[in-house]
Amino acid sequence: MLRTRAEKKLCRQVETLLHLCSKVLNYRRDVLPEAVVQQLTTQQSDLKSALGAWLRKENTETQLRTLYVSLDGALIKYGKGLYPLNFWNENAEILWVAAFLAITLRTFFIQPFRIPTNSMFPSFSGMQTKLFPDSLHPPNLLSKPLRWILKGAENYYLKAPCDGYVTIPLFEQKDAVHYNSHVRYEVEYGREIGNMWLTFLLPKPYRVYIFYVHNEIVRVRVPFEFNDMEAVICKKFFPQAKSLSEVLKHQSVAYSNARGFLLETRHQVRQGDCFLHFDIFTGDMLFVDRITYHFRQPKIGEAVVFKTEQIPAIGKEQYYIKRLVGKPGDVLEINEQGQLWLNEKEISGSLAFRGNNHRLGLYPGYRAYGNLQLGQSLRVPEKYFYVLGDNSPFSYDSRYWGFVPQRSVVGKASFVLHPFSWRWGTAERDKANPDANASDYVFQ
Repeated sequence: MLRTRAEKKLCRQVETLLHLCSKVLNYRRDVLPEAVVQQLTTQQSDLKSALGAWLRKENTETQLRTLYVSLDGALIKYGKGLYPLNFWNENAEILWVAAFLAITLRTFFIQPFRIPTNSMFPSFSGMQTKLFPDSLHPPNLLSKPLRWILKGAENYYLKAPCDGYVTIPLFEQKDAVHYNSHVRYEVEYGREIGNMWLTFLLPKPYRVYIFYVHNEIVRVRVPFEFNDMEAVICKKFFPQAKSLSEVLKHQSVAYSNARGFLLETRHQVRQGDCFLHFDIFTGDMLFVDRITYHFRQPKIGEAVVFKTEQIPAIGKEQYYIKRLVGKPGDVLEINEQGQLWLNEKEISGSLAFRGNNHRLGLYPGYRAYGNLQLGQSLRVPEKYFYVLGDNSPFSYDSRYWGFVPQRSVVGKASFVLHPFSWRWGTAERDKANPDANASDYVFQ
């Protein structure tokens, strides 16, 4: 019986060497000379016998170590990548198995999916913004990582470098169409970690917006996926307007050779004052259940994820998430009260339907647009689905680009993994959140 720590350690070392010798023989037997195979087999057998005898106190530790050193030397000579151990050959099997399991899980069972837009809000959230009063202090360095973990929130706090009025650079009309934005921005590639900007570490694109305070520049760098800056600017500086396009019809726009077109906000600040304070919340990360639809058809009311390359009006391959509202043969309509009806009855099958039809919490009700105009009914053709976003006024869905081929459906939303907001948890629980204030959220 082993009593000391040193004896136990030696026993583990011998057992590991015997295992690795078997591995070398199994993997390299076909390329090793027969004499070498016989040598390693004999040395392995001798060491195994010596270990048993040592454990029974029938031989000395010196005899065991001599055989150990002999086999160790032979394996170093003939191991060729299998011995001696390094990080790669020690962990290659684990890494391969882990990669195989990850690919298998993603392909056949569950797939992580980051919500790209707010078309399904409040059931699921894409990247969105929340404005704060200028007087509210920004979070401190300790709370910033905690806010990201719990809420997926990144804070932006813009301070005036001098006294003056805030002005905003604009694209020319032809560029505004190309960049799908009136507010001018540049694209930078890098990675922002805390206050550091790294251009060599897995760079990704960011949008960089510029504000002028008198003659001084204030830059803000946001994720490239964030496309709500116009809505943020409109809500902050022109709260009475519905959109920045409406603002540009009535507000004066200056021009200079050095700066181009500038939108004058008439918002005056003093040096050191905050003039724009907001959070950007990352979109929900959820798991997509890819296995259920192998055994049954999707049900009305389920939030389904599908590919878009087979939808002619979209064409390119993307993943969308919408709620299934119509199956082949179903007849849909939206009435004057903003309620969705299925086959001449108020639609049921999801808490989101009840939320929209009765304007509960943050659900805004349905809008009759596109191919589903007010007073118009629509029949879903065979082999297709009809899908709508829960955030109907801000959803690009079947009303605009038509039907989804049944074969394009990948799976259904099952669980919101991050952030740990009030939306966290199973996909089909009640997300009305009656205590939330709709005016806190900014959508483009």
